[in-house]
Formats: sequence, C-alpha cells, structure tokens
Amino acid sequence: MGVIALIPGPSGPPTLIGWDKLDHLAAFAALTVLARCGWPSLPRWALAGIAFAYGVAIEIGQATLTQGRVASASDAVANGFGIAAGLALAWAFGRVGRALPMLNRRR
Repeated sequence: MGVIALIPGPSGPPTLIGWDKLDHLAAFAALTVLARCGWPSLPRWALAGIAFAYGVAIEIGQATLTQGRVASASDAVANGFGIAAGLALAWAFGRVGRALPMLNRRR
C-alpha cells in the first residue's frame, strides 16, 4: 500500500469529501483487519496507533518525496475512520468465528 501511495502520478487538489476518501477508508479498514488477524495479541489501541502513524507517514511522504501527489489532513482523517471500521469488522468477525464452533457442536 505504501508503494502505491508514493508512486508519482496525477493527483488533483485534496477534497474534503470525495471518492478518494472512500479509497482511504477501505484500504485502512482492510489493513487493520489483516493486522488484527496477524497479531491478535497486540492491544487494539497499539494497533490503531501504529496504523494511524503509518497513514500519517504516507501523507508526509506524499508531501515530501513525490511529485504530482498532494498530502491532505482529510486523507489522514479518512484513514482513521478506516482503522476504526477495520477494528469493528475484526471484532465482528471474531464474534462470528467464536460462535461457529458452538453451532457445529449442537448437531
């Protein structure tokens, strides 16, 4: 994800609400779910902090390392909402996963 975010390319001016915010939200939700599955013992607050710092680092990289890219605080906010959504999804998936073995035992 970091490589894609830092590839020089056409970028319009940052928008407060736009489809690119949905891209940020979806990407960070997926990243957070996968990170939660990969490191289930890592506290949620630590995972959220690491993921948010990664998102901020990408924005800083876009501002300083690339041409044709624009850093945006609203992108970082969308990343934060994606992290929250990813934690909620991971929690829901965990609840379903814990319930499934109980359903199989009832037969």
